[in-house]
Amino acid sequence: QPSDMYGVETMKLEPSGEDSCASNNMDEAHRATREEILGYYDRVTKMLEEKYDFHFVGDTAFEMSQLDDEDILKVVEDGSTSDQHQQHHRYILSGGRSIMAKKVVDARYLQPDLPIHVPPKFKYDPNVVNVVPVNTLAVTADNQQAQTKHYVIIGAGKTGMDAIVYLIQHENVNPDNILWIVPNEAWITARENIGSFAEFLHECTELQKKNDLANNERGSIESEDFFQRGFLEWEKKGKIYRFDKDILPTKFKDATLSKAELALIKNVKRVVRNGRVESIDDTGTIHFVGGTTLSLPWSSSSAADTTFVHCSAGAFNYSKQTKKPPPIFSPHRISLQDVYGTPGFCFVGSIIGKLESLGTKFTDADKNAMCAAPTPNPSSSPLGPSGGDIGVITPSHGYVQRLRNLNKWLQVCS
Repeated sequence: QPSDMYGVETMKLEPSGEDSCASNNMDEAHRATREEILGYYDRVTKMLEEKYDFHFVGDTAFEMSQLDDEDILKVVEDGSTSDQHQQHHRYILSGGRSIMAKKVVDARYLQPDLPIHVPPKFKYDPNVVNVVPVNTLAVTADNQQAQTKHYVIIGAGKTGMDAIVYLIQHENVNPDNILWIVPNEAWITARENIGSFAEFLHECTELQKKNDLANNERGSIESEDFFQRGFLEWEKKGKIYRFDKDILPTKFKDATLSKAELALIKNVKRVVRNGRVESIDDTGTIHFVGGTTLSLPWSSSSAADTTFVHCSAGAFNYSKQTKKPPPIFSPHRISLQDVYGTPGFCFVGSIIGKLESLGTKFTDADKNAMCAAPTPNPSSSPLGPSGGDIGVITPSHGYVQRLRNLNKWLQVCS
């Protein structure tokens, strides 16, 4: 990802003088290495400590059970009688330490599911079939290339796309030696021309009006056409892409690619759209939900010389949190949740922080009413939920919730 889309507003991640996304030179834009990212946040930390009452406490664990039930918080009341500390509590940290805090920010409900932490849901014998999380490609590339001839990318989200770009661009893997499992087709955000959800809703609404006038009747907006017309129009305007013009995507997770990255991925011709992978047997044959199977397509291939790359964790499933999320604002806790989506969780944290900074002007109930968030999507499938469905517009749709939230924030800040 280009560096100037990341980091904090007060300090650039990309080196001074580097081309940025603002120049639309996406493929020459600076992309930070691991070492650059670590160094950058070390500088950010020092800057915050120098300018503000900010302390970074590393190598420390917070006992989360202290937040599980606010009626039985394991805290020690501060004995101070000053107004400043009357509502502060002492929370226990690892190593016998503790910290005083009025509220604890709990970000667990935005903790993404990553392949390195969330194992594959499909079945396979790890002693025979080599399945690795995508992160492993960069760590073990040198050793892997000696024994791996072919790659199977399992997952069609941004992680799967990035895996293909990495293999072709950095490891010089021939695209013919890559097989891509695409369970569902998705619209792709064009990095060169990123639009907001509000712009998209406006586009869909205007197209609905034109459609009603053309048909001389008012059509229902509770139809898949409402969103799909918008996507097709944005495709014409260069705001979104799709991999195959003959397939209408049914998903949108805001995965973002440049034109060059899209072209690079399109070099992979072995693309399989048989649905979700259920298992991989010892020969490397892939078994899909529904009963179809697929043998490895290379004549000389076997499970022994094929690496199956796990890119199917489902980043926004948030499977580590099995409980219903608590209110965002409560007496002793702020639980970060997806109250806006794109442009991302940094903005979500910022707007929630802004609302909290208004102090006693609004109660927790008032602030919670300004922060509707999507309800977690439970799934009975052993493979877990498959998010990102475009669906139809309803009062509970994420876009509608975001628009209502935005309207309330603008009223508060005006």
